[in-house]
Amino acid sequence: MSNIKSIEEEIEKILVKEKRSWVRLFELIREVELGALWKPEHSSFTRWIRHLAYESGVTESLIWKRKKAGEIYSDYQKRARKKGISVPRIEDVDVSPDNFELVEKISQGNKEIKDDLMEKVLQRELKRSDLLSAWKSVKTIRQNDGASIIKKNSHSEVGHSEKELALSVTDIAVSLTYSSWLNHFSVFNSDAIVTRTQRKVYKLLPNFSFYSYLTDRSHTIDFLLMENHTSKPHQLNLHSIEVVLSEEELHCSFNSRKYQQHVNYLWIAIPSIIIEKIGPKISEDYGIIEVRDRKVATIWRNSLYSVATNKLDLLQEALIQII
Repeated sequence: MSNIKSIEEEIEKILVKEKRSWVRLFELIREVELGALWKPEHSSFTRWIRHLAYESGVTESLIWKRKKAGEIYSDYQKRARKKGISVPRIEDVDVSPDNFELVEKISQGNKEIKDDLMEKVLQRELKRSDLLSAWKSVKTIRQNDGASIIKKNSHSEVGHSEKELALSVTDIAVSLTYSSWLNHFSVFNSDAIVTRTQRKVYKLLPNFSFYSYLTDRSHTIDFLLMENHTSKPHQLNLHSIEVVLSEEELHCSFNSRKYQQHVNYLWIAIPSIIIEKIGPKISEDYGIIEVRDRKVATIWRNSLYSVATNKLDLLQEALIQII
């Protein structure tokens, strides 16, 4: 059995002098937990963590976060192994543990979204700034869910019970918080991808209101998406995304034509359980985003590109919200 004192000394050294060695820290903490090495000096594992934090001069939450990050990655390894997918050993991972915590928060417990995000983090396709932006969107959506996050109830019925129609506005929002669904967009090709030297932008703003000087009135978009993933370098595309959970809501969503001159793409997002019924009734002016029961968004029908004659009203309001 390992000597608890030598383990504690190594942990304290990492916490004080080698803070980047979080993987080794996780392995040592897990060894103590699984082997119950905290006995008999401490009455519980939690009390041992408290003792460790006190002796090292750090907060308990820091130690718990490093432990959680390791568990998140270990769970990801197990799921990948079952799928026959090879992923780096945790000892070889050179990623901030805070990024894993953000992945956990953004995915809202959805393993399919979590694994997709983890893969992108490991391949350096997603930076911390991207994850922070996505988490900010998810937090905003959760805070507003059930209130005025866009003029809809959390669930709407279309000949289905509320239990059957399990997706809510929040679920759809989570599926849109990162860019994977755009990868199958028809305009997405190798010539259009932003250069390595250009920062990728994917910013989702929920319940976005702006004043249009062209129409002399205020408009509200369920989600405004700003991105340069599907455009030539130095061009920012604007997408309007309206959420529809019932056939009755279609007519309200079609009001988004009024601000078509401000955006490049018009979309309607629909749960897959009702898309066959509602999809064909949606005007060709709109692309259709299908959201499956695992909160995964895919393109059911492409949106047509239009030249936005006046982006300034939206960009100005977006800038105010972001800075």
